[in-house]
Amino acid sequence: MSEKSDYIRKNIEDTHKATESSRIRKTGLTDRKVKLNSKNFDKLMKQRGLSKQERNELKKSNVQGAEMQVRHAKAGEQFVTTHGMERSSGIFVSEKSLGKTPGERINNGVLPHSNTAEYETKVELICNQNVVYGKIAAQSKFEKMDPKQQPRNGGGEQVITNGGYNSGAIRTNDTKYPVPANQAIMQRVNEHKAQHGIKTSSRNNLNWNAASHSRLKFGGQSR
Repeated sequence: MSEKSDYIRKNIEDTHKATESSRIRKTGLTDRKVKLNSKNFDKLMKQRGLSKQERNELKKSNVQGAEMQVRHAKAGEQFVTTHGMERSSGIFVSEKSLGKTPGERINNGVLPHSNTAEYETKVELICNQNVVYGKIAAQSKFEKMDPKQQPRNGGGEQVITNGGYNSGAIRTNDTKYPVPANQAIMQRVNEHKAQHGIKTSSRNNLNWNAASHSRLKFGGQSR
């Protein structure tokens, strides 16, 4: 009977710890995922500077009725961000790939038409932070805005960081980035110059490299 009582008491303690860990910015945070209710979600996002409208829109980006979770992640943990020529905002990342092809990643991740999803880049957390997990909901407005009308049914898992690149929450941890995007940009520029008989100089190439790198470094997309 004593062993059973100890077992029950331990379960109660674990439950209390998990509940307490979802109360934002309190001690005893856990690196395990715990349920995040709507009230605590609002509290966390309000602390991050989001307005009521922004908080509501963010909640709508998750499948309605699906459970959101939160956990205390450590600096150095790695995630994946999906992007086109310019990097993503880094606010929304995932633990694994959203799909094998750009079309699959756009569909599963419900990416806006500005994000062409050719690239997947490893990023890592710069600091300890609470990250929120949710299941991505379909958004027909992105499909309507897309000239190709690609489907955006959702279903992938999204992880919401504490503000992405701009807030210093994450950084790129991929030796390949941004070389593939930079090479693709240069190829298009050289093809355009060749088509219009524009002379290409090494100096111009260097200047374009610097400009394109700046855009890749500081440009952002909505996901």
